[in-house]
Parts: sequence; structure tokens; C-alpha cells
Amino acid sequence: MDEESMQLETIRQPVPLFIAYSVFYSAVFVIGFIGNLFVVLSVALHASLRTTTDHLIFSLALADLFIILFCLPSTLLNNLLTEWQLGAIGCKLSTFLNSTTSCASVFTLVAVTVDRYLAICHTLKYDKYATYPVYVIMGIWAVSAALGSPNLIVYDEVLYDLTPPNGTVVARLCVSTRDDDFWQFLTVNVIIAFVLPFTLIIICYALIFRTVLRHRSLAVDARIRDERVKLRVAQMMFTVILNFLTCWTPLYALYCYFFLTANKDTWFFHFASSVLRPAFQWLSLLSSSLNPLIYVAYSQKYRRAFHQLLLLPCQLKMQNFRRTTLRSSGIPEASGQRNSLPPSALSPRDTQYCLRWSFSKSSHSPLQTTIVYSPSSERQPQFPNSYPGHLVNKGYQKNFSSDSSTNF
Repeated sequence: MDEESMQLETIRQPVPLFIAYSVFYSAVFVIGFIGNLFVVLSVALHASLRTTTDHLIFSLALADLFIILFCLPSTLLNNLLTEWQLGAIGCKLSTFLNSTTSCASVFTLVAVTVDRYLAICHTLKYDKYATYPVYVIMGIWAVSAALGSPNLIVYDEVLYDLTPPNGTVVARLCVSTRDDDFWQFLTVNVIIAFVLPFTLIIICYALIFRTVLRHRSLAVDARIRDERVKLRVAQMMFTVILNFLTCWTPLYALYCYFFLTANKDTWFFHFASSVLRPAFQWLSLLSSSLNPLIYVAYSQKYRRAFHQLLLLPCQLKMQNFRRTTLRSSGIPEASGQRNSLPPSALSPRDTQYCLRWSFSKSSHSPLQTTIVYSPSSERQPQFPNSYPGHLVNKGYQKNFSSDSSTNF
């Protein structure tokens, strides 16, 4: 092709699709970023979220956060402009991160399934396995990075001659430069990172289901608290797995169709490439934003942790007011005390909000703030051990233990 005939320009989607993609992808970004960030902070800051399953959920939320931050913007930009705009390095890094994070998500789901299988079916073995969650997570990410590393070599920015009727247009595309790209995709993305993991997941949950049927009192009567919590966690993670499977299967099936179809000039191929592919990519990204909602729906611990994070600005404001008032009044601040000053430090609405939702007895949480006021004539800050009874929201006056068998 003559270089003078090359018309290098950006090809854009029609305006309705441009607006639709922008709105739907942006909604997934906002929900996924806030939700997964809250999950990461909750596990990192709350001692009640220290079980093996919580560590694995932390790893899954981290993978989802990377997908939202790095994979979603590049996917949206590529779908809006229908050609690659981030250069050769961006092409390599984007495909590497996409493959690594998706593999890490799948392998983490496998680890969670094995965790639930051992906890319910082999309790003695689970006690030994549960002491190594960090090593399991490190292994998951190492294997995922190894499987995604070939993309740093085989993917590159390539110029394609699209030859429309009105002239010659050369478009930039981020594609594999190897002829055996299909076999790499089939081996890594389909077999290793999809078929085999979900086959193992199905087997483990079938064994869990069989164990539950043999001990129906665990599922029906639920008199044993620890076993009931184990089943509840298994139900939650099964919902996460079902969410992943539902959201990712259409995209994998579509990619297999692209590779296997011989005639690429049919109307359905163009429809699948221009409409179905962006829609199914959005659906796969939606999976990452739905997981935090599943945790909140199933787990009281995560609901309380999320409430605590929402209260963080209010609590920091009260703590700063306490320090300032103590310094100005000449009262020494006792070491280890984490109480705040009277409700007069805040507006009545802020006071009621913080009183209702803060952890009344969670001495382990670094975000804990106790609000107490004594109506004495000296109006000095008091440091009792608990709230006055008439100020405590009874629904939240609980002792949040780090034990996995309580308050799930």
C-alpha cells in the first residue's frame, strides 16, 4: 500500500451506541470501584474479617478492582473508537493485565470453593489448610501472572487496511502477531482458566451438597452455630461463582465463534463484532461490580464494615474535636482511650447518625469511636466503658468477635 494513500483516522461508533456504551460502562466503573474498594478496606481494617475466606475475598476484590481500574477504561475506549488508541506498550500491558486479573479471579474462586469444601466435609484437614491463606493467594497471583505474561510478547499494535468504499482507511488494532493465537486462547483462557477450574468447582459443590443432605439438621434445623455459618458462607460464594459464570460465558463463547468461523463477511459476524462483543465485554465487567453487593446481601459482618467506612468522616471529625478540646482545656489525653467528646461537637443529625451506626463494642476495629456525654455542671468529657442504655441502638449492641462462627 502506498503511504500517500493511507488515511489514518479515528473511526467512531454511531452516536446512540457511543452514548449507551459511555453510560453503561461508567455505571459499572462507579459501582465496581466503590464496592471493591470498600471490600479491600473492610478486610484490611477490621479484625472481625480475618478468616481464610475473608482473605480470599480480599484477593478477589483486589482482582476486581484492577479489572475496573485498568481493563474497563481501555475496553471502553476501544469500543467507542473501534480502534486502538493507547499505543504498542498500552496494548501489551492491557492484554497482560486483562489475562492476569481474570485468571486470578477464577483461581481465587477455586480456592474459595476448596476452602468451603474442606470446612464442611473435612473439618480436621481444614484446620491445617486455614493457616496458609497468604501463601495460597501469593501462588494464585504468581500463576496468573505467568499465564498472562505471553501477551507481553505476542500482542502488538498493528495497522490494518480496512478499504471502505470511499477510500483507503488504515486503522490501529491491538491484536496477536502469531498465527497460533487461537490455540493459545483455547489453552490458556478457555481450558486452564475456565473449563478446568469450573469443573473442579462443580465437583466440590456436589460433594458439599451430598454432605449437607446426609446431615440435614445442618441445613434445616441449624442448631449448630458454626456449621450454619459455614453453610451460609458456602451459599454466598456459590452466588459469586454463579455470577462469574453467567457474566463471562457469553464472552468466551463469542470469542470461540470469532476464531472458528470461516466466513467473516456475514451479517451476523459484523453484528457480533460491532454490537455483541461490546455488550458481552460489559457483561463480564459487570461481574466485578456485583460481587460487593453479594457480600453485603449475605453477610452481616460486611454490612457493618461498610457502615463503619461510611461513618469514617464523621468519626474523624469527632476525634479531631476531642483532641482540640482536650488540649485547650488542659486535660491530659489518656493513652489507649478512643472515646469522643459530647454530641455537642456535631450537629444533632450527625450525632444521631454516628450513635446509631458506629460499633458500640467493637474494641478491635481501628475505626471505633464511642460517643458519651455526662451532663455534669463542669461539662467535662467522660470515659465510661459503654454507652448509656437510652442512647444505644439495641440492634447494633453486639460483640463482634474475629471468630468465623459469629455474626456472619
